[in-house]
Amino acid sequence: MKNVLALTKRNCLLFLRSKATVFSSLFSSLILIVLYFLFIAKLYGQGFNEAAGLNLTSKQINFAIYSQMIMGVIVINSVSLTTGMLSFLARDLETRKTDAFLLTKTKSFELVLSYLFSAIIVSFAINFLTLVISIIVIGASTFWIGAGTFFAIVGVLMLTTLISCAMMLLITVLVKSSVAIGVINGFMGTILGFLCGIYMPYENLGTAAKYIGSFLPFTHLTIWLKRIILGDVFGQFGMPANVAETMKEVWFSAGNVGLCGLKIPLWGMIILCIAVALICLIVAALLIRRRLSSGDMKKKIFFRKNKSSKI
Repeated sequence: MKNVLALTKRNCLLFLRSKATVFSSLFSSLILIVLYFLFIAKLYGQGFNEAAGLNLTSKQINFAIYSQMIMGVIVINSVSLTTGMLSFLARDLETRKTDAFLLTKTKSFELVLSYLFSAIIVSFAINFLTLVISIIVIGASTFWIGAGTFFAIVGVLMLTTLISCAMMLLITVLVKSSVAIGVINGFMGTILGFLCGIYMPYENLGTAAKYIGSFLPFTHLTIWLKRIILGDVFGQFGMPANVAETMKEVWFSAGNVGLCGLKIPLWGMIILCIAVALICLIVAALLIRRRLSSGDMKKKIFFRKNKSSKI
């Protein structure tokens, strides 16, 4: 366990010391926030009262718009941050540092766990900090969400982080290049922003985007997070349940999309997302184990020679 903790600390420090990696990991989220402030928030605000049949103030409308935006930000962050962290795994495999680690008393499964744990810790910690700061800023300028809503979001955030780590670990092992991982991390956030209904509602993007997005676990996680926070927001507005459901689905892409037109409930899609993540994790573990097997063999040969020389 000491080896896992030491390597996990090493991976976390490498990421935090690399300003370029941290910035590239947060770049997609920064673009999203800038776009919202420039024009997307205005598009959401136009005709909001007419669609809801209410007479809400600008503060109330901004409360709804920016609260659901933050849910998209933390989903994109969970993907980009884990990808940025796991790029060090790709780099260590390229430079064969993993073989050097295996020449010590570190075992291959401990090495894999260290990369996985460091990705989970960094992604969740930075995302949690982003969530807290965002809630404080939005709350100070508009209204505050309830404590129960906050803890529910944190729980889903943890699940989102775990699913992101499992899927990105498999992609990292398959790509085998730290440069390619950086490129993927650069454009993935933008693609997810559109396909997951984060930038624009599906009503503006069309059915094709909704069907493609339904295959991505992050779409359903975004919908889940949006439904949690919008349930609190619309409850504070006193919005009727039928109107609130329509606004969630049409206005904010927070309605269940199923799977390519199939009407599967949201809880069923979340279970499917977890199953996909487990499969990705198992496949990635098997591929890494095969890749590190040469390092394990070198380790055995090294210790045999060392033992024979002592005799």
